[in-house]
Amino acid sequence: MAALGATPVRLATRARFVAPSHRDSSASLAVSAPRRRSRRSRVTRPGPNPRGKCVSNLHAAADDETDATARDDGPEVVFDFDDFDGDETWDVIDSFDDDELYELNASRSDADADDTYFDSYSHLGIHREMIGDAARTGAYLDAIEAHRPQIEGKVVLDVGCGTGILSMFAARCGAKKVYAVDASNVTRHARRLVKENGFEHRIEVIKGKMEDVDLPEKVDVIISEWMGYALLFESMLPSVVDARDRFMAPGGLVLPNEASVKVALMSDKERYDGAVTFWSDVYGLDFSSLAPIAKRDWHTDPPVQTIAADKLVSNSMDAVPPIDCATVPLNDLYEPMAGDVRLVADKDCEVHGLALWFDVDFYGKVRLSTGPAAESTHWYQTVLMFDEPIDVKNGDGMCGTIELEPGYNPGERRSLNIYFNYDVVSGGKEEKTLVEPDDREWFQRWTVQ
Repeated sequence: MAALGATPVRLATRARFVAPSHRDSSASLAVSAPRRRSRRSRVTRPGPNPRGKCVSNLHAAADDETDATARDDGPEVVFDFDDFDGDETWDVIDSFDDDELYELNASRSDADADDTYFDSYSHLGIHREMIGDAARTGAYLDAIEAHRPQIEGKVVLDVGCGTGILSMFAARCGAKKVYAVDASNVTRHARRLVKENGFEHRIEVIKGKMEDVDLPEKVDVIISEWMGYALLFESMLPSVVDARDRFMAPGGLVLPNEASVKVALMSDKERYDGAVTFWSDVYGLDFSSLAPIAKRDWHTDPPVQTIAADKLVSNSMDAVPPIDCATVPLNDLYEPMAGDVRLVADKDCEVHGLALWFDVDFYGKVRLSTGPAAESTHWYQTVLMFDEPIDVKNGDGMCGTIELEPGYNPGERRSLNIYFNYDVVSGGKEEKTLVEPDDREWFQRWTVQ
């Protein structure tokens, strides 16, 4: 998980996704109701060729000492100009409507969120954690060395390079040129480390968002450790796919080339009691009114923790179809991904929720799993707790649809919404007809953020 490019903002439609159980099954989008249109002043310099810059609620950079401030009956609007003359007059030539203000403020929120995100990867601690994750770093080292014939003498792009360790792995395997791109300030360390390890003539460290970077040549291999919690949290894969579409030569490789989200039923009474039942008797006092808050927190910020393998009480399967990183269209990554699941209990028990994790594959030569049965990683597993335990018998199935949806609110586009519409089907019974998600009896929603 290194710092990649900004998530493109798709605001033209101002479409808003609604939880599956609240949607019309015939529509995939629910558009916000029209809002009252308000007016905000937009001004420009008098005379020909106006050069004034104006942004509502944003402060444009100014070189001159004089500020021009305009007010209306709404929020303060500040206009700065690099050559403002206090004796000049100003004419209102146009105005902002609500749609324009929405786009403007959404862009500002997304930019602020990106700044916070990139800054988090400027600190050494997070890179120490990632590099120290032996399963993660070892898998990438093994994958790069397994593809030595495709790397030796070729051009490599490392998207979200962090400290540059994967770039140096590639250079050590004989890459003739490596472009190491990262949008955070960790690049100042990466440049030094590259030089100290003798790769400065083959590795070029570039600071910038991947979407804003232009390379002078095509690349043969793209390497990136882009995965977040539940695979898609942080919304980093689009930066890799953007780079693939613009820079990868025909027949090039994307490492890893496939990613899949796995899900299984979880029975963990200790976890449930520790968060909910605990409040029933606190040193002889009744704190049970806090239990609903604990449950709410499960949904608004699911725990990312280790789940013991013996807490899984069903088969595991793909929550959504696997992602082919070498071919997936960029636009698909901004849309919800859905998959039908049938999770069959392997014993009589209470089901307290779902366990979610991911696996990535490097063209069949190396596989990295973050599941409960695999070597522990810094991704752990994502714990999706139910509001109430559900009693099941051996052979009963939870059948339904899981949907993974990128965050859609401004400033929250790196979050991940997870929906589960499902029924509990008695053991041995098969669903004879296709059931729409909205027709399922049960519904759960979580937001990884």
